[in-house]
Amino acid sequence: MDEERKRRIALNEAVFRQVNDRLDELNRGFATITENVDLVCECGDLDCTDRIVMTSDEYEELRSDPTRFAVIPDHVFPDTEDLIEDRGHYQVVEKHFGLPSDVARATDPRDGD
Repeated sequence: MDEERKRRIALNEAVFRQVNDRLDELNRGFATITENVDLVCECGDLDCTDRIVMTSDEYEELRSDPTRFAVIPDHVFPDTEDLIEDRGHYQVVEKHFGLPSDVARATDPRDGD
């Protein structure tokens, strides 16, 4: 896979991570109603609109590592990431060392929090 495609996939995933951080913020306002967060699949396909539901604690655990993303099963891009955990209705992937993980870290909205 060429470097430009790897960069594009990583940037697409970063966009979904930013959207999900906003959704998480909104969910915290309704914490007394639900403890689940309704998120967008963070795969590298910018046209993907699949949804993932997880608890706020699961989301915080995911966000603790800027190279990890939540995707729907079968939305893994093996050229840029490894499947590290299958949670049934979603999977956790980790970006490969080099360009994919560099982009993930550089676009982390929580960097410095």
